Amino acid sequence: MNPFLRRYIYLFILILIFFYFIIFGNWIISLTSSDEGKNAFVVLNMLKTKNYLVPYYNCEVRFEKPPMLYWIGLINSKIFGLNEFSLRLVSGLSAIGVIIFSYLIIKKFFTDSFALKCILILLSFPHVWIEARSFVPEMLLNFFSVGGIYFFLANKPFLGWLFWGFGVLTKGPVGLILPFTVILFFKLTKRELKIFDIKGLLIFFLVGGSWYLYMIYKFGYLYFYKFFLKENIFRYTGKKLTHPYPFYYYFIVLILTSFFYLPAYYKIFAELKKNLLNIKNNYQSYIENPLFPFVLWFLFVLIFYSLSKNKLHHYILFTYPPLTVILAKFISEKYIKRIVFISGILLLILIMGSGYYEKKRFLPKAKNLLKEYKGEIYFYKVELSALPFYLNKCIPKLSNPKKLRQGIVITLKKYEKSFKDCNKLLEANEFGRKCLILKCKGNL
Repeated sequence: MNPFLRRYIYLFILILIFFYFIIFGNWIISLTSSDEGKNAFVVLNMLKTKNYLVPYYNCEVRFEKPPMLYWIGLINSKIFGLNEFSLRLVSGLSAIGVIIFSYLIIKKFFTDSFALKCILILLSFPHVWIEARSFVPEMLLNFFSVGGIYFFLANKPFLGWLFWGFGVLTKGPVGLILPFTVILFFKLTKRELKIFDIKGLLIFFLVGGSWYLYMIYKFGYLYFYKFFLKENIFRYTGKKLTHPYPFYYYFIVLILTSFFYLPAYYKIFAELKKNLLNIKNNYQSYIENPLFPFVLWFLFVLIFYSLSKNKLHHYILFTYPPLTVILAKFISEKYIKRIVFISGILLLILIMGSGYYEKKRFLPKAKNLLKEYKGEIYFYKVELSALPFYLNKCIPKLSNPKKLRQGIVITLKKYEKSFKDCNKLLEANEFGRKCLILKCKGNL
């Protein structure tokens, strides 16, 4: 076969594999998590108001997240329309970018075939499939973080700082702290690595800081407190508890997402036990081992997030590129290819199952039932953030059922008795919660 033609056939196959594992079916299920709905509403509001600087969710300023995710979602929506596919495509393309940059980084330290083994492992992680199909900022953050690391390793610090500036604009200070520490680990084995670059630092502060300065200028200390203190420092230290999982939480997440590769862990621990006895006398050889910075990368991120008092499963995504390197050292290519095939079947089952569950979910039924309703709608002790997006209207929270005059109330089954003179229009399950739509004449 003509080498030129063969190259394009391989490229076409690679695109199909990426599309299947990362993007295919991202439109099947309606927006799910609370953050997906909030992020989608921000994009909707930006399209309606042309205010691209101040994020609004449900008629209130959304201080919790920077705007990069919204802006790219906005661009996608201009091209493909505002829908699940265009919004989640941000994470899908970001995941493909993470895979490509991971391949390029690994190839700098190992062979092409070894780098290919690593990205096949990454493609077979179920957690990657899920996050690539979610309109949340974590995969985009990892794209900029891993991309920045690659550019520093390629001695292009200007592009590295630019990517990290975008990372800060995606999730805040963590977009700098984690990848900068990782690049210091690589500097231990690649001492000629150039990190500081005047132009790069200037572009970093311009890209990563200008929007924050605008928000502080517009909202003053309120924004500084709510984002930098409350959403970052207080979340990490536990002064603000929203997701208080135990220290070992991420160990469980890692085991679940790399379940297919459990046999490798036995080999890893056996090798670790053997090498610990010699590390004192041969520490220099360990530092010069190309695997060393990847191990430090993995351990640092794992410990960093494990020490946080608030934990969410998608925070740990940044450990996956180095984890694939560690696993690939102890797993054969033949085994990996089998797992990719098996995981491809599992993914198809999950996608089909999602389509089946979507038909039974509360949210899609609720949005269809309420899309023509012109009256007042309230949330009571539950907030399904995707509904304001789908209904294209703000939904206030009801604090006291006795003050309800009339309208629609969205609540949980256990609060049904709090409302009188109400007709139940819908009852269905929404990810473990039994939700209701009540049409009330009022309690006054």
